[in-house]
Amino acid sequence: MQLPRDYYHVFLGNGHDAVLIGYTGAMVPDRPPNGWHPYLDRCQWYKSDRYYPEDRLVDVVPPRRPPFAEALPKAGKPWAELAPLGYTAYEVEVEGQPGHVRGFTQTFVPEEGTVYTTVDWGVARAEVTTFLCPDRPLLVIRYRFNRPVRLRALAAPGVWHEEGYETDPFDALTFLEDRPAAFYRLGPYQGFIEIALPEARRWGREGKVWWLEGEGTVFTHYFAITDDYAGPLDTAVIPRAMEEGPEALHARTRSFWQAYFSVSRFEIPAPDFQRVYRTSQYLFKAIQNPVSGGLPVGNLRLTWSSHLFWDAYFIHRALLEANHIPEGEAAIGFFLRTREAAARHAQEDFNAPGLKWDWELTHRGEPAYGIWVHQKEQVHNNAAYANMLLQQYIFTRDRRILEAVFPLLEGLATFFLHTVVEETTEGFAVRPMVGVDERPVRVRNEGITLAGTIRLLEGYAQAARWLGRENGLARRSAEAAAGLRWTLDGLYNGRYFQASEDEDRLNVSSLAPIYPMEVIPPEDPRAIWTVHAYRARYAGRMVGHGNNEWGFPWAAAMLATLQAWQGDGEGAWQTLQELRPAFSLHGGIAETVDEEGRWNMQYFATAHGALCTALHHLMVQTRADRLVIGRSIPPEWESGSWENLRAHGLLVSGRWDRRQGFLEAVLRNPTAEPLSIRLQIGEMDRVVSVAPGTAQRFQIPLPERRLP
Repeated sequence: MQLPRDYYHVFLGNGHDAVLIGYTGAMVPDRPPNGWHPYLDRCQWYKSDRYYPEDRLVDVVPPRRPPFAEALPKAGKPWAELAPLGYTAYEVEVEGQPGHVRGFTQTFVPEEGTVYTTVDWGVARAEVTTFLCPDRPLLVIRYRFNRPVRLRALAAPGVWHEEGYETDPFDALTFLEDRPAAFYRLGPYQGFIEIALPEARRWGREGKVWWLEGEGTVFTHYFAITDDYAGPLDTAVIPRAMEEGPEALHARTRSFWQAYFSVSRFEIPAPDFQRVYRTSQYLFKAIQNPVSGGLPVGNLRLTWSSHLFWDAYFIHRALLEANHIPEGEAAIGFFLRTREAAARHAQEDFNAPGLKWDWELTHRGEPAYGIWVHQKEQVHNNAAYANMLLQQYIFTRDRRILEAVFPLLEGLATFFLHTVVEETTEGFAVRPMVGVDERPVRVRNEGITLAGTIRLLEGYAQAARWLGRENGLARRSAEAAAGLRWTLDGLYNGRYFQASEDEDRLNVSSLAPIYPMEVIPPEDPRAIWTVHAYRARYAGRMVGHGNNEWGFPWAAAMLATLQAWQGDGEGAWQTLQELRPAFSLHGGIAETVDEEGRWNMQYFATAHGALCTALHHLMVQTRADRLVIGRSIPPEWESGSWENLRAHGLLVSGRWDRRQGFLEAVLRNPTAEPLSIRLQIGEMDRVVSVAPGTAQRFQIPLPERRLP
């Protein structure tokens, strides 16, 4: 069977666990067809923050090999690659004739955390329901066949077969004789793997692969991988699940995801983007580590092995905009938990006071790719983390949050003033640091580093004023930020903000001062010309990050957000529509798309987060000093609605209908304090105040849909 070009396995997750489900409704060994390299994901079971032991890692994922250094780790510089822990699949036979997949249809319902698959096996047709329990490490697969079959459920620890970088990760593996299960040891963790098929009449093991066989039309297939990462090792996950039953487990799973999605609603007249939006909101919750609170790029080996980067900013912002406040606060908790690691990194690697998180982190705050040692000199990630700390307060107006994160902001400001900022005879600057392109070359006054430093120092000084804690450090931060603004002004070359002091070219560092750092207002003529120049750089095709010709969906979404801020909803929507080749069947987004439309991965959470923000801002724009509603709705969008998006502490709901010629918005204050914000909607531009527990309604005329 030939898989469609946009096929990718379905991602299911619960924060700890991540599995990929194939076209059969279970796991399959196939790689998706649309890769620019031959390493797209096979279906495996991964656990967040559980890596190959250093002496068990044979090789890294080949696209991750540094072009400038040796590929494998050295002692003391661990290379944290997620360990593939196991897989499970099934086979079908009717009257001695084996089935082969001839076709399938598959639907992923994010609001239920469930995959529904219809499979034509030739000899029989199966209706398959698949879900990963949100509260335990348990995958449940329910089969209903249109005729009696012999079903053979399969499972094994480790990889499908050892090949190159895909090798079994275990330090020890002990199979049980009385049940299809095994204990394993993976570095510091003890684990347990088990499969069950209650309808099975016989079972056995061939090598490391268990098989369980039964006859009938209805089957329930359980697969569990548990360990002692977050508590004592539990070997009774499946026995308890069998007592509870699949219907109750599925009801609990659906209820969990329905509750998560119920806090907000977002509907647009673009079905493919609606699908990607729903998958994105699922993904953010499904990858968030419940212990650390960290928001990784993804929980697959190919999606950067559960590591945390500056990319977390985009995921965090999308969560807050969609009113997922507890998830946002949990993400902030990661920085509170890893404060000691940040202080140690600042002291040991820079001989500096304050706080500085490493470039790429595990959920314990440790460096994840230690061999890329030059990356410790990249600091715009810490500026993005400061943005996260501030925006958790800005979106909620929860003073408790500001009190909690203020010491972190102070520690970051201390480090930046000591190590990053320098004062010369010509004024303030940032010293040469590793740039956004991650090459082992130090770049002076790069746009993203410069703007990020300004944002961090101004944010800290502002937080000090809000809390009444102004001191010498806060005043020094404000002074340095003001001086750095003059330096940033010097990056504008008359056409756009160039990448750095020495690089007269466009890349995401050109956009970063406007967004996400929000140092240059989008209405500034320099910002307008920069956005126009960047759009022209990729005229008629998917926007990239500036350094090559490939498409980078997260960079395109950044640009679309800026276009929306500048009132160009039509242009923003065109930029977003060019992302369609990056979308997979079930709403995933690639990190990169080459010139032939091929992917390097799917479910790249940075792109998902940036896209959600771009879509939100076509309707509701949360800007640093204002709230803008309805300014950039694409002319071809006839109607749509949203409910309970979050902005400056307010819950914002609304709808529009061009046929009836109106846009309506409601601002509700869920806090205990009065909230005031500058509101721009239609011709109105004024400060509005909303008392606690009250709402204000606004309605403006909206032009009819403009025909092409």
